[in-house]
Amino acid sequence: MKLAAPKTPRPLTLLLAFSTVFLGLSNHDWTFATDNTTPAPEISAAAAAEARLKEDITYLSSDDLQGRAAETPGLKMGAEFIAKRWESLGLKTDLFDGKPFQEFALEGTPGVKDPLKNSLVISKPNGETISLKLGEQFQPQSIGSNGEFNAPLVFAGYGITAEEDNLKYDDFAGLDVKGKVVIVIRKEPQIKDPKSPFDGEAPSQYALFTAKQMNAAKHGVAGLILINDAESDANSPGALLPVAGSGTALSKDQVPTIFLQRSLVDGWLAESGTSLSQIENEIDLDLKPRSRELTGWKATGQVDVAIKTLPSMNVLGLLPGKGALENEMVVIGAHFDHVGMGGAGSLAPGTIAVHNGADDNASGTVALMEAARHLVELSKADSPTQPRRSLLFIAFSGEERGLLGSEHYVNHPRFELANTVAMLNLDMVGRLTNNALTIYGTGTATEFNDMLTKMNETLAFDIQRSPEGMGPSDHQSFFQKNIPVLHFFTGLHDDYHRPSDDFDKINLSGVNRISDMVTMLANEISTNPAKPTFVKVKGRANPQASGPKRIRLGVRLKTNEEGVVLERVLSGGIAKRAGMEPGDILLQINEDKTTSRSELDRILQTHKTGETVILHVQRGSEKIELKVELTD
Repeated sequence: MKLAAPKTPRPLTLLLAFSTVFLGLSNHDWTFATDNTTPAPEISAAAAAEARLKEDITYLSSDDLQGRAAETPGLKMGAEFIAKRWESLGLKTDLFDGKPFQEFALEGTPGVKDPLKNSLVISKPNGETISLKLGEQFQPQSIGSNGEFNAPLVFAGYGITAEEDNLKYDDFAGLDVKGKVVIVIRKEPQIKDPKSPFDGEAPSQYALFTAKQMNAAKHGVAGLILINDAESDANSPGALLPVAGSGTALSKDQVPTIFLQRSLVDGWLAESGTSLSQIENEIDLDLKPRSRELTGWKATGQVDVAIKTLPSMNVLGLLPGKGALENEMVVIGAHFDHVGMGGAGSLAPGTIAVHNGADDNASGTVALMEAARHLVELSKADSPTQPRRSLLFIAFSGEERGLLGSEHYVNHPRFELANTVAMLNLDMVGRLTNNALTIYGTGTATEFNDMLTKMNETLAFDIQRSPEGMGPSDHQSFFQKNIPVLHFFTGLHDDYHRPSDDFDKINLSGVNRISDMVTMLANEISTNPAKPTFVKVKGRANPQASGPKRIRLGVRLKTNEEGVVLERVLSGGIAKRAGMEPGDILLQINEDKTTSRSELDRILQTHKTGETVILHVQRGSEKIELKVELTD
């Protein structure tokens, strides 16, 4: 696609192909060689670069790599692919015990720790015992605590205690449950009734697993057994939630918790002449609890779950410098991980499918590899006396979990961090549209704006500059260590963190030109005797500034929850400023109830930046109100 620009963009690949590399690098006047080439070879050089980019990005965003999440084999496959590229380009890769991999661990999802310590045995009134099968008939739940129980069984309906005037519904009323094991149905009564006092057809706060867990603990139970409601069981007969399916453990108010097949409980109730469906229908009719002790029944069990760690790695390749500047360094980076098959990082809730992450961030990864190729060639073209800083190319992982890979590097640097003079970052550079390129961090060094202007005389992007060094990508980790940063970005889109972020939507020509821009900047910084002068810019960049502005809380929500339950609170966001914490349940904003992720988004967009709102939050058994000003 040909784009209108002040000057015709000239890819660096063309300059390299004809040995017309920059003149005057030593005095940095940024004069470029006169182009006397014919059109045909120029097209061939650009096409060759785009062919490499296409091959690389097609592989990295293929289904074979399963979305490059830490829990998938695809992450390691991607890391090995990048490592081989560093080796083929002649970069130094024997950096960690002879390898390019800086290994670190990520916190994974909870799972069964010891199968022998996860058990459930039911004793019937006639003395018969039933030993249930782990993973087939029951599953321990990480929302509860580890521990043992041996106590009488009680059926406690939906496990709800609602004291509002328009509800006054209590499954525990008149029931002795202290020290006993309670069976509780998922969700809430009248879920299909638009006139239900439980927020109509939308799930209320009482439908949340966390609410059931906390209410059971408040009543002093020894253990909690969760079962599916009729609709959930009809959709997936006999299905069990995974260990983390009901959420992860709260900081308090926990009891050992198990998810059990509904049909088993139905059979036990049938022995007393009733059924779960009958009980649910009766409650729906008059909204009166149907809880009961199961006389003579007892549950003996144990829960032992743990959060597993996942191996992860950054992939480093070094182009050593020369002369008086060789001990100083420029870092060029891009993250290569993505969100795998979906889950907490997906914006397609409930979708289990490969999230290929072609733009996020296979595009930045391939641009990084192409820049490395060019910089190796430029280094070879140096005069023997040309001083040059070392160039460190880093493909980060753990970015999608909160910049964990780059944070690990800056806290455990392979080379003295004080000698790193700048960091250039590529994240989502595959959707160049209307020639518009956003560059963050332009204010983090006094020289950056002039340098970008000079580079752009040749590449002719329509650059939107943002001075901040804080922002949601790996450059932030370096900025927080007082290192000047530049971050390259072509904008958000409707495919972001969805399975539809595929290769066929990538602008290869745009990726190639952005890679050229990074190459030119890295070459200038690495050869200029003067270091960029760091500036501690205040504020945080807004990745949505180039599109419609949206208000976001700055949180990661738990999956498999019918409501808005916080898994993580991101630094610098609205939720952090308000004082929200992981495990909090957001009940409403002002008077608007936040019953789901989509409803939360809808409510936030009805407000404007600068407004002050009240966040109604449930934290443990306590309800609190947090006042905060909204920002985009």
